[in-house]
Amino acid sequence: MRICPRRLLVAACGAALAFVPGAAAGASPNGSLDPVLPPGFPCIHTNVYPVATWGWVPLSAHAPRFVTGPAGASGNGSLDLLNPRGAVNYFHLGINTPLNQLASQRYALGFQHQGRYVSYQLRVRGADRTDRAASGFSTLVWEPRFNGGIGNDRMVTSRDLARGRWWSTSPIAGLPTRDQAIPLTEIARLNTRAFVTEYGVQNTSSEAAFVDNLVYGCAKWDFQPMPAGS
Repeated sequence: MRICPRRLLVAACGAALAFVPGAAAGASPNGSLDPVLPPGFPCIHTNVYPVATWGWVPLSAHAPRFVTGPAGASGNGSLDLLNPRGAVNYFHLGINTPLNQLASQRYALGFQHQGRYVSYQLRVRGADRTDRAASGFSTLVWEPRFNGGIGNDRMVTSRDLARGRWWSTSPIAGLPTRDQAIPLTEIARLNTRAFVTEYGVQNTSSEAAFVDNLVYGCAKWDFQPMPAGS
């Protein structure tokens, strides 16, 4: 397994991000997903710049801005998720990581965040949809309002999101409505076939929201404005 150091150029490790999502998990005889790659593959700890995004893209929303600050952000900057024209998000391929793998590992999901409506999201398939939708698709959402309002007005670090409370955009086992939230560990226990296709962050409000230093499995992404001298 190759680990891409921060000092390498984007092109040196770009091929690692080009894996077809289905390559990360294969179907076993009982139909479950057998993981081949570790959660977060490729295991990379690096800066993400506006000109070197390492596969990060907005999905059906406006793209965030790379800015300096705010106070408390890792390094020199962060992602600014505010856009008066609508929702802002930023997502990365999840390489079909089994949800139970992520949920069972301490500190496999985390980020720095500021804002009342900023969220960490996992787009999953294979969940037990109570409306019997065959794809099992849903988006699982961690946000401050279900987790003590942490980070509403200042940059904070949440290191163990799986033990926090999440809600689901679709009705799934354990979460029949959007008004409920339970630990991701419990969601994974009730949805044993769920796997993550994309992960990312979103802000749906007109209030300020910042994100930095995002962790997904063995990958860590530090969002920074353009490097000095560029």
